[in-house]
Amino acid sequence: MKRRSFWWVGIVAIALALSVLLSNAWQLGWEAAPVNSFSIAQETPEAEAPAETALPIAGSYEDPQGNFQVGLLEGYITNSAAGSPLFQSGDGSLAYSVIRVPLNNETPLSEIGLVEIAQQTLGQGEGFQTRTFNTVPEGGLQIDWIGRLSQGSAPPKPVSGTILAKQQGLAVYLLVVAALDEAVDQVPAAISTLADTLIIL
Repeated sequence: MKRRSFWWVGIVAIALALSVLLSNAWQLGWEAAPVNSFSIAQETPEAEAPAETALPIAGSYEDPQGNFQVGLLEGYITNSAAGSPLFQSGDGSLAYSVIRVPLNNETPLSEIGLVEIAQQTLGQGEGFQTRTFNTVPEGGLQIDWIGRLSQGSAPPKPVSGTILAKQQGLAVYLLVVAALDEAVDQVPAAISTLADTLIIL
């Protein structure tokens, strides 16, 4: 169980462009791919989605630098990877993190600009592709994505999830939820619950 949970550490490390500094156990076969190989997601019209059942929250995590707060899902293990918080379910099948991406200026990014930030930040993950995106009433974008996880000689496993991207001032905040196949049905409830708890300070 423990070994399987390392896949998320790899994606967080790559997202922060620090994979060259990490041990082999954190990389798990993720291969760099050029950003221009990813297709820009097609925007889907904003629509009324059915309400997701909220997941239980056990408390709140505050970034040590005082940049944000986010909820702690009940039963999740708290760790860190390359300077970002890492929250994992007990069996490692679902995980989430908040990644702060600094900007050069405070000019508001377009929707495509936010998608490109997500691609550039997470785009070294093996097979990483953004899919559709939707605007969020409170501001920002919700972006669906897919990828693959290679572990040794085993066939690659599909990985998918959702990113909530929000800009505030000189930074974009990416709330990233990722799941292996057995936990994919939990992603909508996880992103809905966590989006309500994310506070940018």
